[in-house]
Amino acid sequence: MTADRRWRSVRAVLVLLSLGLAVLAHFTIVRRFSPALGAALALLPATLVALWAARRARRRAWAIAALALAAAGLWAGWGTLERHFPSVFLVEHAGMNALLAFVFGRTLAAGREPLCTRFARLMHAKLPAEVVAYTRAITLAWTIFFATLATLSVALYAAGFLEAWSLLATILSPVLLALMFAGEYAVRLRALPNWERVGVLGGIRAFSRHFATAPAENPR
Repeated sequence: MTADRRWRSVRAVLVLLSLGLAVLAHFTIVRRFSPALGAALALLPATLVALWAARRARRRAWAIAALALAAAGLWAGWGTLERHFPSVFLVEHAGMNALLAFVFGRTLAAGREPLCTRFARLMHAKLPAEVVAYTRAITLAWTIFFATLATLSVALYAAGFLEAWSLLATILSPVLLALMFAGEYAVRLRALPNWERVGVLGGIRAFSRHFATAPAENPR
């Protein structure tokens, strides 16, 4: 098996694992059959992000100390976490989407380069005026997309529609994200028919590359 085929297999396994965990989280929230499992699943995204941040931290000892302190706090408050684990999912889902809306939206301010324009520059050194205009519009579209998800998440949870909110937070959001990437690509083919095509996976790679390297770069 070549390295490329091996990597595709790994990605397929990761996608299936993520889908399985999403479905498991949904039924854990709705059925409440295992509060301990629900708490563990709720903490999984934050734990992965924390470990990733600690690995990239310049002061590794401080990062490890912070992780140890957080772990001690979780141990002490585990019972409370089990009783209220859906609230952790809410904070993660609504908070992450609100943060992404802010990250995209702030680059639309006067004097700043729209984030999707920056993504395009990662793949193309020179951008025609129509591409700059298009990427600005797409930056606005992504801002609205993430803001809508965050608002809808909070509204459904606050209104007591637990099952609908859980479906959105655990299963539908990744599907909607994939549809947004695919929809943007379809629109791009019509809006910029003569521009060099970068597929959906190329857009996802640019998105990931930016957020993976952003802390080490000077802000624009």
